[in-house]
Amino acid sequence: MRTSPSPRSRIRALLPRHDSRGIASRSWQARRRPARHRGSALVAEAGNDSVQSVPVWARVHLTHAALQAVADEARVDILHIKGPTDAAFRAAVHDSTDADVLVRPEQLETFVRALRARGWSLYSDFDEGSPFGHAANYQHPSWTWVDVHRRIPGFRESPETVFDRLWRERGVLAIAHRPCTVLSPRGQVLVQTMHVARSHGYDQSETWQQCPEQLKPQVRALAEELEGQAAFAAGIGELELHRDDPDYALWDYWSREGGDRLEEWRARFRSAEGFRARMRVLARATRVNRTHLRIRLGHEPTGREVVAEQFARVGKAAGSAGRALASRLRGHDDGAST
Repeated sequence: MRTSPSPRSRIRALLPRHDSRGIASRSWQARRRPARHRGSALVAEAGNDSVQSVPVWARVHLTHAALQAVADEARVDILHIKGPTDAAFRAAVHDSTDADVLVRPEQLETFVRALRARGWSLYSDFDEGSPFGHAANYQHPSWTWVDVHRRIPGFRESPETVFDRLWRERGVLAIAHRPCTVLSPRGQVLVQTMHVARSHGYDQSETWQQCPEQLKPQVRALAEELEGQAAFAAGIGELELHRDDPDYALWDYWSREGGDRLEEWRARFRSAEGFRARMRVLARATRVNRTHLRIRLGHEPTGREVVAEQFARVGKAAGSAGRALASRLRGHDDGAST
């Protein structure tokens, strides 16, 4: 009687084999999405007014392939992260709606120029696309959204050092029949776990849960090598072991429910290295995010709307500061009365 393979054996079968240089010696296929996937997207055929419905999972795969084609033609090194690249570490189908790539920092401008030359347009820049300023968002009439990463939040090593290290042990994965450069198995687990650490406790690292036991020490070693212990620990529920880490307050805020913006910016300020970095944090804390304001209003904000939002932002900050001060005073009074 035949038995179904265990989840662990399915994972091992899907992992790429690496040669002595740490580079995958063969491509392994991304797990195909079922045709019953609930999502769908509309793609206009070039030169044709008809509109064809395409499942989101297929569009995401095709977008990854298109991005690799752009990178290959421009001779730029990119690493595809998350989405179909870590399917081997998931127990069930994961619904991705966009594509994420990490670009070699020195080649970022070249890659962006190549994207724009092929019809991609900027939707939100690095400073407005995320609180960490790590990715810019691009859109295209035929493909899904893409997040172009210049770094991975959580590593204290330089973006150049991080990319070099991840690139040295890269693998190759066929996505939509296009060989795409991807993270090594331990790199996939590490990056996805650090991504989960920013979910305010709403998500868990499935890739860490599905990671083979013999691979986990290697993941921890890579996190330590790239100085990402606090972010990684936050993703697996071990942050309290790193209370002395300079990034502890930042990842404590991002990995749990609750907290307000004042707490976030205080944590960012403490985590920033050097005077200039801290001044940049202060500048960003007071600046209106025009992209978020545009999304909320449903139109390009006017100058008057930006000014009104600026005053509202200052008011919210003052309110948060007042509540924090009141809380401290109450705690002091309670301590004095005992």
